[in-house]
Parts: sequence; structure tokens; C-alpha cells
Amino acid sequence: ATAPFLVCIQTSIRQAGSIRWVLFDPRVHFYIMAHETGPGQPNGSDASLRLTPVMRQYQELKAKHPDTILFFRIGDFYETFNSDAELVSRELDIVLTSRSKSGDNRIPLAGVPYHAVDGYIAKLVGKGYKIAICDQIEDPKTAKGIVKREIPRIITPGTVIDSAMLPSAAAAYLMALCPQAKGHAWGIALLDITTGEFFVSLVEHDRNLNNLLSEVARYRPAECIVPSTMPEDLLQKFSERSVVVSRFRDEAFSPGYAKKALTSHFHGASLAGFGCEDEPAAIGAAGAALIYAQETQGSPLTHVSSLATRASSQSMMLDAVTLRNLEVKESIRGGTKGATLLSALDLTRTPMGSRLLNRYLTRPLLDTGQIDARLDAVAFFTTRTAVRLTVRSDLMKFADIERIAARISYGNA
Repeated sequence: ATAPFLVCIQTSIRQAGSIRWVLFDPRVHFYIMAHETGPGQPNGSDASLRLTPVMRQYQELKAKHPDTILFFRIGDFYETFNSDAELVSRELDIVLTSRSKSGDNRIPLAGVPYHAVDGYIAKLVGKGYKIAICDQIEDPKTAKGIVKREIPRIITPGTVIDSAMLPSAAAAYLMALCPQAKGHAWGIALLDITTGEFFVSLVEHDRNLNNLLSEVARYRPAECIVPSTMPEDLLQKFSERSVVVSRFRDEAFSPGYAKKALTSHFHGASLAGFGCEDEPAAIGAAGAALIYAQETQGSPLTHVSSLATRASSQSMMLDAVTLRNLEVKESIRGGTKGATLLSALDLTRTPMGSRLLNRYLTRPLLDTGQIDARLDAVAFFTTRTAVRLTVRSDLMKFADIERIAARISYGNA
């Protein structure tokens, strides 16, 4: 506000029985709501500043999701208040104002236009924050009293489904980690809600957690959910690898509760057909991942239609050190584009093909029959140039069908 070229225009807008004062900052081209009073609230009084109907509604919703940044829809803007506003202002470099300019009633406030909110949310999620989206569920013009609002979804680093918020065509995994009761292994589940890919595996427990960290290096999950009892040193190792760790309620990881959620979702009596019926830790991880994704998205996720079980005997297990030294997905020099095996080989024409190649490189085959079949396919196209060029040309016409189908099922296409 001290910048000499900043011009603020104050005006009043009367809508649905309320008066709002708005500040317009021409440098950043968005509005910041400074004050709102509802019917029956004395304008300017301490009571209206501390506990207006809108702020009471906001506080109730915030209390249900204390670990998120609450984007609260008011008119054409999403507003944040208090510590959320201070964080948003700092992380997004936008103006911070307040509902009261002085005294004990000062409430920090920052907001963005609803039509540009995706870009702001993508930046915050990319930095590891969780965003609760609170929308108006009735028309303010016909609402009697305060406008009803609900939180239809929560966007976390591992549950991003909007194409505008996804940084690349690579898989966006949510990982769930469930310790085996006897402590000999970990049950892990990986769910990509953007495509519906969902699988589980067991990872042998070792003293330095190298096996578990190798899975993190292989799949690069954006977020990992764990039971509340998980030790802090393990969570720190995940955080050091840029994985956002979220504690989730223990009940969701219990094999009985998780199995019930999974069988209900897949409309089956058991999990025998998925290959994990006798693996309680894997079931706990899968159930927790599915429940967490459903609850944050406010959707049954019907496009998640299958669950696979991956055994270590099915492919060569490359540990984190090997993946790094061979520069399979990440360059030793760090951040160097085009300096990895994946980037050198990835001449695929579709996002689906790119994700498949990624899986091939991080989980090399061991079965000679499967290896020969893959080599036969390669030989077919290398010896038939015209066919290869035609197929590549046709593939270029395809969009990301997996993600489009997921968004259609989700209702977000």
C-alpha cells in the first residue's frame, strides 16, 4: 500500500441484503473484500466484526478441516482469513488486507477471483498445501439470510484431478502405508485418481528402510497417508524426498474396515480375485487410500474399477541408489533436463504411452517369455517402417484418454 503507483478505489455494492466494501488494486487485477455485514448486524460494531454470520459460518467450516487452507467463496471471489490469509499472501505474493484496519478486531484477509482460482490452487498444492474449496450452494439473490455454503472437495498433493493443476503427463500417485502387525513388512497402496490405476504390494521391512524408500524413488508419490502412530523419523525421511505426509485416522487402516470399504466399492464378496485376500497390511493400505481419496474428492470414484497386486517376483527390483546412479528418472546433476534414461527413450506420442514406458523402465521384466514377447513387438515395428510411421501418426491424434475418462466419471470433464 506504500507503493507510490498504487491506487485504491473504494465503492459499495449492495447484494442480497448486505453491503460490501471492495478495494481494487490495479497492479494485480483482483479484488479484496474488506468488510461484510449481514441483515440485523450493526455496521461497524465489535459484534459484527468478531462474529458476523459469514465469519461464524467460516469458523465452523474451518474447524472441520483445520489442516487445510480454506478458500471461502463470497460472490465472485474466494477469500481466505486469519493465518490462512497470511500464508496465501506470502506464498502467492498477493496483497494482504484486513476486515478491520486497527485494534483487536483486525482479521487478516486475502482473496482471488473465482475464474482464476485454479492457477493459485495449483501453486499452493505444488508447495505441499491442502486446499478446502468452499462453494455457495444457493443463489445469493434468492437466499434468505446468509448464503448456504459447503465444502464439496479438498485438493491435496496426491488427489489432484484437474488437468490445469497437473504439472505433467506423469502418474500422480497417492501412497498409503500400513505396517504389518508382526512388523516384518509394509503394506503399500498406490492410487492415481487421474487415471484410476490402483495397486498394492508388500515391502520387506529392513533396518534402514531402504526397501520402502526405494518404492518412493520408483513411484514418486506426491503424498503419503499414514496411521497416526507412525514414528516421526520415518515421516521425516519421506518429507526429505519431497513427499507430503498426511496422518489419517487409524480406523481406515484396520484390515476389517478397509476390506469392507474395498468390497463395497468393487461390488464383491471378497478380495480373492485381486490377489490380496490374505495380506492384511496390503488391504489396510488399499482401503485407507480409497477412503481418503473418496472423502477428499466427495466422490465415489467409480472410475477406479480394479485393484492389482504386484509381487516382487514379477519384476526386477531396482533400489533407490540404483535408480539414481543409472539416472533412470532423475539426473545425478539434479534438475538437468534431457539427462535421464527416460527422457532419452521417451519418443512416445501419447501421455498413456509415456506413463507405460516409465513403468517399464522402473520395473524391468524377469520372465523370459514376457521379455521375448516385448522384443518381438519391437522387431515387428523396426522392420516395417511404413506401418510404424502410420501408427505413430495416428497416435498423435489421441488425447490423454485415461485422464479424460477419469474426469468424465468424476464429473469434471
